[in-house]
Formats: sequence, C-alpha cells, structure tokens
Amino acid sequence: MRASRTFEPKVQHVADARRFATDVLRAEGRGTGDVPLLVSELATNAVLHARSDFTVQVDFDGERARVEVLDRNPRLPAVAAVTSEAYSGRGLMLVQSLSSAWGVETHPGDGKTIWFEVSGLPLAQRPAPRQDHP
Repeated sequence: MRASRTFEPKVQHVADARRFATDVLRAEGRGTGDVPLLVSELATNAVLHARSDFTVQVDFDGERARVEVLDRNPRLPAVAAVTSEAYSGRGLMLVQSLSSAWGVETHPGDGKTIWFEVSGLPLAQRPAPRQDHP
C-alpha cells in the first residue's frame, strides 16, 4: 500500500502531515508506534528549513512502514550536536534513534527526500465493546 499527500510550508500543516501518516497506517489495521513523532520532526524541518511545499509518502508492505518527506530545497540535513539546554536541533537524532533505517536521497534541481523505516508496527487496538448499564 502506498499513499502520498502534499502540504504547504505552514506550521499548522505539520499536524496535518502527522495525522495523514497515522490515518494511512490505521487504515491498514496497524498501530503507529513512533511514526507520528518522526513525521512531525521531518515535516517541521521541511517547513522551517526548506520553506517549500513538502510531500509525505507512506509505504506499508505488511511488515515495514517506509515514510518519505520530499521538499524542494536541495540543502542536505545534518544531525546536529546540541547541548542539553538547546530548544531545538534534535529532530534527526530522534529519527536516527527511533527508526530501523533512515537516509537522504538527493534530486538534483528538485530538492531531496528524507526517509525512515519502522518495522514491527503492532496491530491496531480495537476499542472495548461498550457496556450499557440500566
């Protein structure tokens, strides 16, 4: 299964991107694990640093989710060394730590794609049946 959606570079669309990825995985009957957090980090980078429209693509093969965030800025990201007092700069460190694999693909003249993979997403939890009391 593959789904993608493009967003404008506005802060409020970070939540929309996170919700999109969550909805795709839930439609496949899966929980989301750390995917929403990691999508938020990459979408935030696209908004703050790339300042271009960005596309989120989710591929799920039943075992592994691969999420890609494509933006139009060719500048490559770098994992920052930040102090414990820093308010930002940990996004790629989180992606590196919480995913099973990640990377960057360049598209000369058309930006880049930052991607991550997560394996072993649990089956989605079904809500307990409602108990009506007289």
